[in-house]
Amino acid sequence: MNRFRHRIITAVLVGVGLLLAFAVGNWSAAQSPTAPAAFKQDEPAFRSLDANLFMQTSAEYRACCYQAFNLATLRLKDATKGAKPAKPFAVVMDLDETVFDNAGFQAMQLRSNLAYDQRLWDVWEKEHGEYVGLVPGAKEFILHAIKQEVAVVYISNRNEKFREQTKKVLTRLGIAVDADDRLKLSTDTSDKTKRRKEVDDAYTVVLNIGDNLRDFDESFRSRKIEKKTAEELQMAIQERKDTADKNQTAFGDKWIILPNPAYGEWMKPLGQGKTDLDRLAPSIPSK
Repeated sequence: MNRFRHRIITAVLVGVGLLLAFAVGNWSAAQSPTAPAAFKQDEPAFRSLDANLFMQTSAEYRACCYQAFNLATLRLKDATKGAKPAKPFAVVMDLDETVFDNAGFQAMQLRSNLAYDQRLWDVWEKEHGEYVGLVPGAKEFILHAIKQEVAVVYISNRNEKFREQTKKVLTRLGIAVDADDRLKLSTDTSDKTKRRKEVDDAYTVVLNIGDNLRDFDESFRSRKIEKKTAEELQMAIQERKDTADKNQTAFGDKWIILPNPAYGEWMKPLGQGKTDLDRLAPSIPSK
């Protein structure tokens, strides 16, 4: 399985490289002598290597995912047992790193030492759905919910223009959506508030499952970083922690969080190169 996965990731790297070379070549020919913006190198180099190795190689990551979905199954049972809601029951789930495993995309970035770039992600969404995998435990939970006649609604910030590609991935993985209104993708904003309300209006939502706290509530959005002073960065970090503390009882109850150390809203105050070391616990002063 490891050799097979390695071959898949290698094929993805080659494919993405060819697609980007073709796209940039055509763009340059039409717009010469200007060129599109260069892809940014990650700084420091390979900064997310351990995070991605944890997700792709550790038994602990799999255990965390199984734990989350086992808990979700128990909460689903508790919430629906003997209840007769006016609106159908539903579970709301994110897709990427909640249901979809995008290890191939993360591996491509790391091997190329590239920071995240929307252009790269667009190619992945559009052209490489066959390499998307499943987060451990996700499929079993989804099929269980459907068997219990609980609708599974996906609210994802995948792009609406790639709806058909996303549906094909879901179908290939054996968890096809049976209605278009159960797949709510992004059109012009990453804010999921409006889409959550649409689901709340149509269903009795018993669980929300995601890997980013903004999957649950927009109050977890990181403040806009302007001056990038140490004080401003620390304030942005602390505000999100405080919001998590205020919602402590929701976790494991109506909100189930999946681990994702590779990317997410939590990184917004970071990305400052080696000065991110200053966000760690302070050193003991020398005597």
